[in-house]
Amino acid sequence: MKNLKRIFAFLICAAMMFSLAACSPANKTAVNISGAEIDYETFLYFLDTVKSSPEKYGLDKKADSSEITQAAVDLCKEYVAVNTWLNDADITLSSSEKSAASENLNNVWRVFSHYYEELGISKQTLMKIMTSQANRDRLFYYVFDEGGEYAVPEEEVEAFYNENYTYFRAVSVYLSKTDKDGNTVAMTDEEKEAVKTELDSLAEKIKNGQSMSEIVEQYSIQHPDSTVSAELQFIKKDANSYPEGFFEKVKALESGDYAVLMFDDYAFLVAREKADSDDAKQYYERYRGDCLKSMHGKDFDLLLKVYASLFEAETEDRIIKKALKEVA
Repeated sequence: MKNLKRIFAFLICAAMMFSLAACSPANKTAVNISGAEIDYETFLYFLDTVKSSPEKYGLDKKADSSEITQAAVDLCKEYVAVNTWLNDADITLSSSEKSAASENLNNVWRVFSHYYEELGISKQTLMKIMTSQANRDRLFYYVFDEGGEYAVPEEEVEAFYNENYTYFRAVSVYLSKTDKDGNTVAMTDEEKEAVKTELDSLAEKIKNGQSMSEIVEQYSIQHPDSTVSAELQFIKKDANSYPEGFFEKVKALESGDYAVLMFDDYAFLVAREKADSDDAKQYYERYRGDCLKSMHGKDFDLLLKVYASLFEAETEDRIIKKALKEVA
């Protein structure tokens, strides 16, 4: 990544000013980050996050409590760093960003409310966490999006998009079936060959001038339990919703080409049709932010970690032990 001296200088000054303005920690505060008081529930959330996926934070599966605690404290530092940076840069979330954070909270709470309530984490605390995550995203775009200190040229984003995303229409077939006991089992080699023969015959119809939409409609009538769609589909490289190697095979097709692709568990008749201008623009705008994060997400993470390291942490051991006991 290019020289970040100006951003580092700004962040160092901000951290120093924040520290000078610090107030005394309140009772029952779990961690005091240069004067910012991290309450028990917030710390508990980060501790549980690390405990659930220690490898994500560079720890061994059997990491001890001190290592897990330190990783959680580091996340608290980042939490404070994000909110401090946002305030010092005079950035606020848009109404749509606030709505997205609220919707994200409701989706999480709908599924995991019992888990968090049992742990002792309220919906209000989760709202703070979700808002901070939205703030983090906002800061990323503040640095790397259009007008940012290190804005990525649009042609570079477009080149990355064209290299890592592709589009197609397809008939997809599971190479499995349900046996008499209701279990899902693999098709026999003969049954797989029959599927390939059917897809080859459909490919021949495309060769003779039928559109993919017509093919999908015919297949749906013959196989009413299928889930085929004539919609143009866009996928990212390494998308786990498709078999390994699928993206590369589709990407290799020229516009207007088609192919029958066989994998261990799936078969596809794929048509590489050119996206019209409206579809192309719509999908580019949808995935542009993902492209930026793929290109510079790690750079931003490093920048934030360095900034967060400037803050000092004081832990309340009694509260920390209580949290460790809860997540255990």
